[in-house]
Amino acid sequence: DKSDDNKQDTEEKQEVVIPVEQEDPAELQACITELKTLGAEFKTLDTVKGAENGCGIASPIELSSVGQGIKLNPAGPMRCETALALSRWAKDMLVPSARLSMPERKITALANASTYVCRNRNSTKNGKISEHAKGNAVDISSIAFDKGDPLIMKPRDEDGSVEGAFQRTITTAACLFFKTVLSPGSDATHQDHLHLDVLERKGGYLYCR
Repeated sequence: DKSDDNKQDTEEKQEVVIPVEQEDPAELQACITELKTLGAEFKTLDTVKGAENGCGIASPIELSSVGQGIKLNPAGPMRCETALALSRWAKDMLVPSARLSMPERKITALANASTYVCRNRNSTKNGKISEHAKGNAVDISSIAFDKGDPLIMKPRDEDGSVEGAFQRTITTAACLFFKTVLSPGSDATHQDHLHLDVLERKGGYLYCR
């Protein structure tokens, strides 16, 4: 029966629609207020409607500075919660750790390798949607200073230099601010950047590598 065949084809084409998660207005306002207190620089954006199912940000902001005189270069769209975690990490870990390990240098910028992008995890064709596609993630490829060369994010487990110790310290501590931290060298797709995201897990579980 052709009508049954057509019905089956329609059912197969239908997929579960994943709605863009809405922000709680009070929590969003509290987040924006704290961002301003931390000296972060940002602007609010219109809703990002993802081109594909599961992508998008309901109440995005474009972060250009995490405060402490540190730019996010280039500026990137993300959820306020992601921006707040990044700004807290900068204030409480990046700046103090740099002051302790390299007192003659000041951090001036974080190189933004990726914030919002509509794609699957690890850019695979199939699989789960990436936290980047929800505005929950940011990738940092290097850290710039007012003097000397930038610190390039790369595997540094065996690096006995001050820079190696600094990178290990700030990446390990990042899990106190983010829910997922994938350090350079943690897997095949994370060799040249630090992945940070705020994905909530059951029981408050943190994934730190």
